[in-house]
Amino acid sequence: MAGRIPDSVIEEIRQRTDIVEVISRFIHVEKRGKNYLALCPFHQEKTPSFNINPERQMFHCFGCGVGGNVFKFLMMVEGLSFPESVRSLGTKLGIEVPEEISPKERVKQGKKDRAFKIYGLARDFYHFLLTKEIGIGAIRYLESRNLTDKTRETFELGFAPLGWDSLTGFLTAKGISGEELTKLGLVQKKESGGYYDRFRNRIMFPIWDNQGRVVGFGGRTMGEDNPKYLNSPEGEYFNKGQLLYGLHIARKGIREQGYAVLMEGYMDVVSTYQHGVTNAVASLGTAFTRDQGKILMMYTHDVVIAYDADTAGIKAATRAADILQELGCQVRIATIVGAKDPDEYIQSHGLEGWQSIIDHAMPLVQYKLLQAAQKHGLQNAGAKQRILREVLPNLASVASAIELEETVKQAATVLQVNWETVLEEIKKYKRNSRKKSQIEDNFAKESHNISSARYFAPVRPKDARSNAEAGVLRFALENKEYLERILQELGNDFFQNNVYQRIFDVHLGNKEQNSARLLDELDESSQRIVSSLLVQEIPGENMDQILSDFINTIKRTREKAKLDDLLMQLAAAEKSGDTERVIELSRKINLTMKSEGPERGVAT
Repeated sequence: MAGRIPDSVIEEIRQRTDIVEVISRFIHVEKRGKNYLALCPFHQEKTPSFNINPERQMFHCFGCGVGGNVFKFLMMVEGLSFPESVRSLGTKLGIEVPEEISPKERVKQGKKDRAFKIYGLARDFYHFLLTKEIGIGAIRYLESRNLTDKTRETFELGFAPLGWDSLTGFLTAKGISGEELTKLGLVQKKESGGYYDRFRNRIMFPIWDNQGRVVGFGGRTMGEDNPKYLNSPEGEYFNKGQLLYGLHIARKGIREQGYAVLMEGYMDVVSTYQHGVTNAVASLGTAFTRDQGKILMMYTHDVVIAYDADTAGIKAATRAADILQELGCQVRIATIVGAKDPDEYIQSHGLEGWQSIIDHAMPLVQYKLLQAAQKHGLQNAGAKQRILREVLPNLASVASAIELEETVKQAATVLQVNWETVLEEIKKYKRNSRKKSQIEDNFAKESHNISSARYFAPVRPKDARSNAEAGVLRFALENKEYLERILQELGNDFFQNNVYQRIFDVHLGNKEQNSARLLDELDESSQRIVSSLLVQEIPGENMDQILSDFINTIKRTREKAKLDDLLMQLAAAEKSGDTERVIELSRKINLTMKSEGPERGVAT
């Protein structure tokens, strides 16, 4: 990235950014000693292994191996490029970041920026019309739904008029072609030629990506027209299976409250937000996806599902809960009584009533047990077996021993059997399923190129030399004084581990020896090694002695390797009858062994 954005700008942004503050925008972190600890947002886990070192301004997960600096975190969590992550942080700090990118990247970035600008123009157009006489009918409809001006502004609601070419005319007058608007899902092409608006006579809900950029729209009819909701078509920037409505607004509330509420529709999120529910997002319909689950898990591992109260909503809530539990979430399902959806319920019962719904939300297994019991009854062993069969996959997915014990007892109580019976059925199910447990989930491996076959020597070195090399590299990155001592005693080319040597070489070429800046110049695997080393404290109190021990280990193993090589050469010389070579090698062996310490030599 050097040369694209000036190093001085990158360094200023890095120094003025607090990695703990940035990461805590996305996940809940807790202070543990000098570091901060969290559940990793990049793989499934129940026990926190995601470490943040504020002194080093680095993070590292000892569960899946990902690590890096604040730029790397933003790249991973928001899907940004390095320049985009730098610009994102620079914008928040008020630092201007020059756009020095290659011609190819400039074209690609220009296309993306133009798309977002066009979506923004469409949003502004719809929102403007809502405030004018043409939008009076839409305003009356929104008022009938008790939505205030402030709420309409927060969610940037708008109105698409009845005409066929209102938006088309507005945008084409700005030099945007109908073909481009079609690709963005804003207009449709006529068979006879020309273009017409996709959305007409609808309340318009902008749909944003994780960064709050408009990437599409949902239009709601104000009457009985079908479909009731019309979304933008799937395209390059709009994929509803990878978006959660209102997430950029709810992120703060999710962090503060520690959990998210998952709803079905836009109106549920908008209406409940107006009443004080600040941690709700919508799945843009009932077909919740794994991708949406993974996005939600970047912010919390505790989710309450509050879908519509009809049969379709109940089934959809169960499917979404299964996906979230499989991904590693703690899932509860809220039961809405006396209303068809969260919007209608909170209109009648207010925030206090809503909170009661959340407080009484059932854990997934308990919810499914009661649903299955209502369906099958408990009249005989066959019915009980059918009930248990429906919840066994969920029971088998419970990772916490404490949670499993509680869940097994709940199941036994509902089924009116001994808890040992339920536990035995779970064990049998696991045996029959033949599912191999993995340390990392596929999401972490696929998204971040984590190899299940190899981890890095800093975590579990295999021998004394590997351990010493990891330790010396750790000290070299610690400060300049240690680095100078290492260079004086070992030189600059002594690592057997080629990756360590490459990291060491890059660090030597870094004038400031800044470890956080070093990461920007390393490849993915090297970044993980450095982050895994630096987020850990060096164990022990006498740092000088620890470094000496590491250096001496390398020296001894280096001399031993040299001696072994000389002995092999000596054996070859003796076999070939090369007397002169034997004498020369014997002298070198004697000198080497004396330098090692043994009072023995080779006869000449």
